[in-house]
Amino acid sequence: MSKLLGTSHLAALDTILFQTQIDDIIFILYAIVSYGLYHRYIKEKPDPYHHIWFDRPQSIDGNCKIAESRNISTKLDENNKDGVIFWGSQSGTAETFATRLARDCRSRFGLEMLVADLSDYDPESIGDVPTSKFAIFIVSTYGEGDPSDNAAQFISWLASNGPISLSNLRYAAFGLGNSKYQFYNRVVDVLTQSLDTVGATMMLPVGKADDAQGATEDDFIAWKTTLFTHFVETLGYGERPYVYEPAWKIVEDPSLDIIDLHTGDPVECRSDRFTKSAVPTSTIQRLPIKSIHRLLSTESRNFIHMEIDIGDYPEMKYRTGDHLAVWPSNPKPEVDRLLKVLHLEGSRHTPLLISAVEPSTQTKIPNPVSWESLFRSYLEICAPVSRETLISLSRFAECLSVRAGLEKLGADVQLYQEFCANRHINLGRVLEYFTTEFNTWSKLPQSFLLESLAGLAPRYYSISSSSIVSPKRLSITVAIDTISIGNLTTGGLNTSYISAMCTQSLSQSHDDESEFTLVDQGTKLYAQVRASKFRLPVLAKHPIIMVCAGSGIAPFRGFIAERIRLAQIGREVGKMMLLFGCRNDEDYIYREEFETMHKENPSILEIILAYSRSNVSPKRYVQDQAAERKDEIARLMTEDGGYLYICGSASMARDVTSRIGDSHKENT
Repeated sequence: MSKLLGTSHLAALDTILFQTQIDDIIFILYAIVSYGLYHRYIKEKPDPYHHIWFDRPQSIDGNCKIAESRNISTKLDENNKDGVIFWGSQSGTAETFATRLARDCRSRFGLEMLVADLSDYDPESIGDVPTSKFAIFIVSTYGEGDPSDNAAQFISWLASNGPISLSNLRYAAFGLGNSKYQFYNRVVDVLTQSLDTVGATMMLPVGKADDAQGATEDDFIAWKTTLFTHFVETLGYGERPYVYEPAWKIVEDPSLDIIDLHTGDPVECRSDRFTKSAVPTSTIQRLPIKSIHRLLSTESRNFIHMEIDIGDYPEMKYRTGDHLAVWPSNPKPEVDRLLKVLHLEGSRHTPLLISAVEPSTQTKIPNPVSWESLFRSYLEICAPVSRETLISLSRFAECLSVRAGLEKLGADVQLYQEFCANRHINLGRVLEYFTTEFNTWSKLPQSFLLESLAGLAPRYYSISSSSIVSPKRLSITVAIDTISIGNLTTGGLNTSYISAMCTQSLSQSHDDESEFTLVDQGTKLYAQVRASKFRLPVLAKHPIIMVCAGSGIAPFRGFIAERIRLAQIGREVGKMMLLFGCRNDEDYIYREEFETMHKENPSILEIILAYSRSNVSPKRYVQDQAAERKDEIARLMTEDGGYLYICGSASMARDVTSRIGDSHKENT
């Protein structure tokens, strides 16, 4: 090299090489320090406050307890418990079953069981549970085989099958699912397979409830019978005579100021330590309804479009495809019915202080509260009464004939089904039906009401607006279907509640069963945005195929609006194919809006309609339209990287995927 370069050039080169070495060293040191900082402070780690995301909104104030320990074994020892019943629930059914099971374990066997929210404890602490105790898991599956929000972290940890051993753990498991969905009871399957892999011992075969058959309650009772047989024959537990032991202490305190009572606000637990995990979409707010109008109105079906303002809550953001959780209110006639049959009409506004007899039990309602607010805003008083509840209720009947009637109704499945087919039976209606001159329910413990009724849960709706087009105002599309039970025509609790928020001209008014007390809420409702996996592709150039029927159009309205806006600002947008199923031409909601978007963007938006009850064209379902276009759909997915979205019933989704599946395989 010295022959090719002069001395000055060599000196310059040495300087460059020396500087390069220094730069390299500096860069390497920077990289090492950055790596260390990243892994110590930045890299995503298990959030010790992850459980706060899922605290139930009904748990508040003095009743809202942060677990003294997040170690489940420590908690069991502190409270002298024989075992734990973990629940993972999205709608509240699994939690209700867990509570009932714990009550029965105590009343029949004297077993003290801790009812535990899976998100309240550190997953790894389950390995500390000794063999002298056992665990029961009651978990639900929803959506595409997903665990409930409060069970997700535990299932994820368990399924990872890391360096853990649970050889000390004895367990039983029961799953809630729907066989119409592809991943029927997937969560309990993943749970049991993972537990077996890490050495846990299953005490008895896993139980599964199938909501598709309407057999969730019966399936649970059958599994519980098997569990109790195991208790007696294998574990040697002896049954004891039934003795009712109240789980709740309810004290009327007229000295409390009425202004301090909770009258419908689903307030969350709050603490300074929660701020670390504060999630903008996890808070519940009282949101103003800015506009509401009816999209369709028939004798049996209505569609309502509601726009809700979130502009005053900058921390409350949503993304296109998210859900809105809405907290409902029970109808006034049902509240009044229950107050009357329980002889509480004169005490409807009396302040109550409610506390759990067992210190480890979390309350499901706020404190203080009145009887009227309790029944209106915090308990599911309109829910059907289970057969087990009827049998439990019979023990408090003053009249022997009423007791016998309730016992028979609860024990005979066919009789129970016939009784329900002709009546809408909730707790108030059952008590009313079995009220006689000699049976006034004067011996019914007030605690029994809280033990038998689940906490009022939110109802979820797909947001039908785009967060890009309308970031400060979101919309939902609500289908209000009515059903007839005997001589009664009724609708769903929350949809009827939303309908009652309309102006008088929009409200259902066929009978007084649709009346609601909005309790000074005016045109506001309590709601919360919930993240969804239903997302548009990151790159707008990818085609999307959307299949839906009825109110299933909601998320796709937001999808289409967002893609149209992106096209308007010059972004490359892939083709959008919408297959929309309607009963008939009148059932085509958002017609004008979609036709305008199609007219202005014919090259990227195609709308294919399917009328299932048309008087002027052959009956067709979206499944038929999907099958007819299956080759094109397959091409869009395989050659152009398209995405297929289906929003509707499980049977429709299964049929659509089946019909286009073969064509998709041929093209891959």
